[in-house]
Amino acid sequence: MLTAAVGGLCLTLVLIRNPVAALCAVLLIPVGLYVYAVAAPSRLRGGRQFIAVCDGGLVIAHEYLPARAVTWVQVQEWRAAVPRPGVEQSAVLVVEVEGGETEIPVGAVGRRGDLIRALLSRSPAPPNYRRGSTIAAAMAAFAGLLGWLVHWQFDPRHEEALPGIDRLGAACDHPGVAYDDAAAYDSSRPRQLVIYQKTTGDYYRHTLSEPANTSSAINPEAVDKVQLIACVRRSDDPYGDITDTECKYVRDGMQAQPVFGQQMPDRVLSIQIVHYVVDVYELRTHRKVTSRQLDGDDMTCPRSITATESIYSRISDDAFHRLLDPLTR
Repeated sequence: MLTAAVGGLCLTLVLIRNPVAALCAVLLIPVGLYVYAVAAPSRLRGGRQFIAVCDGGLVIAHEYLPARAVTWVQVQEWRAAVPRPGVEQSAVLVVEVEGGETEIPVGAVGRRGDLIRALLSRSPAPPNYRRGSTIAAAMAAFAGLLGWLVHWQFDPRHEEALPGIDRLGAACDHPGVAYDDAAAYDSSRPRQLVIYQKTTGDYYRHTLSEPANTSSAINPEAVDKVQLIACVRRSDDPYGDITDTECKYVRDGMQAQPVFGQQMPDRVLSIQIVHYVVDVYELRTHRKVTSRQLDGDDMTCPRSITATESIYSRISDDAFHRLLDPLTR
């Protein structure tokens, strides 16, 4: 039950992309089993007894009493204990102590088979490597499964055929796609680069206007020439300060349009700064070339918004060029 619970927790951590926590959870399995074996309430009446088989006899340590030694001469017989409700049936070791006899139940917890063989042969039990090997193999199999899940979650998938230039968004989605037929990074210059920006959960191509003093490397037309892809998303802490820039709109059904002339606005919204992350990958291998953070610097009001939409800053074309043009040269 413990292994199943911790295994489910590890799987959940992997799926939410936290492999370090998943590895820590794996380590809880042997620790938890050890704690359970040592600290769980005893099923034996009067507490646990620990039996060590030695050359000359036994050493019996009681959970609440001092340890005592029993020679082989004092060990009388074995017999089956009378099962009690809720208690597993145990073998009973009959020992002569101070002129009388005492029964020592040998429970099913721990290496009971080794102990019984040692008692029957009246010699210390040889090391049992099978149990340790089985546990190690099970842990190795579980760790291998976890590693495969981590690989599946975090390593990019490989596809040979290139889709159309407007359908490369899969290269940005986690864990991304490496297109084997794409042009190799550094194979020719200028390096062709496309921009994909995340909106409404998916990545869509973002096309820049081209100032006269820049090349067209950021807006390629042939997909087989593309070497780099820039994936733009909001950061984990996406929102910054609210600016003084106000946008005024009037309602038009489910939409809101900018005010015209002397119209009275139905909504007045201030633009809020948004923090963005730009990850640049080689399209052929999905190797990350660089990752930058920048704030949206475009404070222009949108031409229309929905009736409940807020307004956020965007990355201007000039900011994109300043950031990405050096990578294309």
